[in-house]
Parts: sequence; structure tokens; C-alpha cells
Amino acid sequence: MNHLEGTKTAAKISTSVAANATHSHEIDTLGHEYLSVDVVFSPFTAATTSYASVLKLQQSDTSGSGQTDISGLSVTSAGAGATTGAVIGAAARFNLDTRAIKRYVTVVATPGNTVAVATVARLGKSQDMPTTAAKAGVNDFVSG
Repeated sequence: MNHLEGTKTAAKISTSVAANATHSHEIDTLGHEYLSVDVVFSPFTAATTSYASVLKLQQSDTSGSGQTDISGLSVTSAGAGATTGAVIGAAARFNLDTRAIKRYVTVVATPGNTVAVATVARLGKSQDMPTTAAKAGVNDFVSG
């Protein structure tokens, strides 16, 4: 078995996030020991000195409230984002062991310019291995 086969996906896409706005994505980690989150920014229409002014993970025991920053899981000096014509503007990845944190993890991203922002989370080492598309958090589930 491929170890990635037993993961669950949680994704969120915001098609237009202004430079002073925030994309956030709350992920329920219950029943999963590891989390890997990719945050992807579309190409920027204008040059920017930083692809994100805020890029961090927060945690909480309660869905939708009480979030606090997770120490060491923030990007404090995001580099410049790629401009129009690039395949992606920028991408960042967070990896963490969920056994030492609270149940809900929230991705917080404020881009350097107005762009689309997508977060794709992979929850692994699950108590119950997903065996269907619905349990894996996807539309189609194919293994080979």
C-alpha cells in the first residue's frame, strides 16, 4: 500500500483575495496524526515585494473561535510572488504532527497583491483509513 493512499484531503479556494483581506481555512484534525498543508497563490498582476504579508497556522479546541498562533508555524519573510504568465505566483508548505496541538488548525493567508489563494491539506496516519472518495475528502478515489 502507498502510504499516501490512506490520507484525507481538505481543500479551499478563494478566487480573489485582496492584499488587505484574508483567506482562512479551518481543518478538523480529529483522527489524524499528521497534517501537511500547501498554500498556493495565483500569479500576481503587479510586482510585489512579498507574496504574503501574513502566512501562518493557528489552533483551537473549538471550531470557529479561540484560535491562537502555533509557535514556529508562520512565514515571516515571504519572498516576492511571480507575476502574470508564471505557472504559480508562490507556494508554501506547512508540515506538522497533530498529536501535540489542538483539534482545529486554521490556515491564515493575506497575499501581497490581489490573487486567488488555495489551500490543500493532507491529513495522514489516520485512525480509520479512508476507503471511499467521500471518506478521503475527494470527488474520485483511484488506487493503483
